Formats: sequence, structure tokens, C-alpha cells
Amino acid sequence: MDLPTASFSFVLPSVYDGNKLECRIYLPPALKNIESPTTWSNRGAIVAHPYATLGGCYDDPVVDFIGSELIQAGCILGTFNFRGAGNSQGRTSWTAKPELGDYVSFYGFMLQYLHFLKLVLASREQVDPSKPQKAIDGVGNSSDICLILGGYSYGSLIASHVPTLDTMLGLFQFTPTTTSTNRATPIHEIRNTAKRIAALSLERLQISHSLADDPDLGALTTSISYLLVSPLLPPISQFLTAFSTLSLNLKTETPNGPHIPCPRPADQQSTHNTLALFGDQDTFTSTGKLQRWSDKMVNMERSKFQFRMIDGAGHFWRENGVEVRARHALKEWLCQI
Repeated sequence: MDLPTASFSFVLPSVYDGNKLECRIYLPPALKNIESPTTWSNRGAIVAHPYATLGGCYDDPVVDFIGSELIQAGCILGTFNFRGAGNSQGRTSWTAKPELGDYVSFYGFMLQYLHFLKLVLASREQVDPSKPQKAIDGVGNSSDICLILGGYSYGSLIASHVPTLDTMLGLFQFTPTTTSTNRATPIHEIRNTAKRIAALSLERLQISHSLADDPDLGALTTSISYLLVSPLLPPISQFLTAFSTLSLNLKTETPNGPHIPCPRPADQQSTHNTLALFGDQDTFTSTGKLQRWSDKMVNMERSKFQFRMIDGAGHFWRENGVEVRARHALKEWLCQI
């Protein structure tokens, strides 16, 4: 199965510099058939595309098959074009810092969008705590909202460096609505767009709704996971970030813009459920290096990191039969988290 036509297409401003980014949302088939609004696990996923300079965009065939597997598992899927890809404004940078701001913009959108949906759906009926609740596809989770931070190739590199969940919740919960020049801030625009797309989603599902102006991101418990497809390791990853440490700079919020350090990817990927999916014929990173990195991650204390190496698969997943095996590995992991 390929990705269907997107349920909604829209643009978001990047928190890095306000550049407009093309975005899409896909509603999963399972969402249309749930027996009760409160039995939906409210799971979302982001899949970021490979390097735009080499032709990467959200229409990439790997983004397509990974995304289609996610929506079949009941996830609301979100994709977007980094700057310089498709009709998104701007151009690909040399440091990846602007692209990090692009990903954070869509990450913040998904957090608020899923919060809007969950708060409406949860308010529609009273749940008897003595009765077990059944989530779609039989997948249960103790969190109100589950969001998978994913990416393929360059997209996985950027996804690996986003700020912590607590930082993201704080960033998109408390922010001025206008800049010093009385212009709406990108974060305020992102919140308004999340509310609009949530309202359209509920209308499509024929669910009556009343959306609050500002969702309380602390009112619900949120969990994140990482999905890294064909991850890039040094030295390739270092070339794409100009050998610098990635950090988030919000140039649009205040004249100087807050500078937010990003956590070490290894710390985040070991403490949150993570799947690294790659082939043993990847030409960008040797099999030995991928294996050593994966073994190290798995053996970190209390690690939640998993990996699947697909025999015969290269970086672009074009070899005969490898897509089917990758889908199977992804499906198994999704049933576990």
C-alpha cells in the first residue's frame, strides 16, 4: 500500500526565520472506525525526508512506504518539506540549524494538534476506570498522546537532535502572541493552524467539537519515540552539520532569539523507545559502523533502543524484497510501543 492523498495540506512558519514550509496530515483509516472516541490511543508520527539538495522531499518513495505503514498502524501521519524542498521557502543550509528549526516547527504543530483532538474526544464520554479500554489495533499505552519522531536519512539526523519533550512542551505552551513589531509570532501562527486543522479533522470525522483557544499541554501526558530510517553516522553526519553542535535558535520570537541547547541524541534514543532501521548494504555508512553503533546503544543502561538490519537493503531501499522486510520490522516494533 502507498500513501493515500493527504487529508490536509497547509503551510507553517519556521521558528528559525519564519520561512513558510509545506506540510501534510494523513488521517488513518482506523480513526474513522473507532467504536468510541476515548478508545483511540491518539498516536501520531512525523516522517522527515532526506537531503533536499539531492532531491529529497516529502514525496520520497521511502517516506511513502514508511508513512503508509504508520497510518495502517493507526497513527496520524505528518510530513513536511524542509526549506529548499518542494515549494517550501528558503534554501538548504550548510549547518542544519535552520532545518532543525523547521522540524521543531512541525513537531510543535503535532503536539498541539494532537492535544486539541484528544481533549475533545476525551470529553465526549465518561470512562469507567474499572473497565479496560481497548485502543485501535489492540495497542494500549499509558500516555494520553504518543508521538513518533521519525525521519529517513538526513531527516533522521535532524529528528535525532530536537530538544527534549519538556523543552518542547514549555516552548509551545508559554510564548508571546506578537513580536516587538506587533507581528504574530511563528509559534502563535503554528498554534492557530493546529487548532484549524484539528477542527477540520473533527468535522471530517463528523464529531461535534468546541476547541479551547490555547490547549494546556500539561493537561495530558505525552510520550515520544524515535524512528530512524537509514540513519547517518560520522563522518557524513558531521559534513552535513559543518562539524558543529546543533542547537535551536529562535530568531523570530525576540530580537536576539533564545538559544536552546539540544540534548545528546544517544541520551534521548536510549531513554525513549527507538527503532533504527537500516540495510546491510548502506553505501553512506558501513555495515560495521552501523552494527557497532547499534550494539553500543542497545547496551546502554536501561536502554529502550532497538535496531533491525535488513539483509540486502541499501540506503535507498530499492533492492528486490527489502521494502516488504522493512515494513514487517516496523510493524513488529509498532506493536511493542
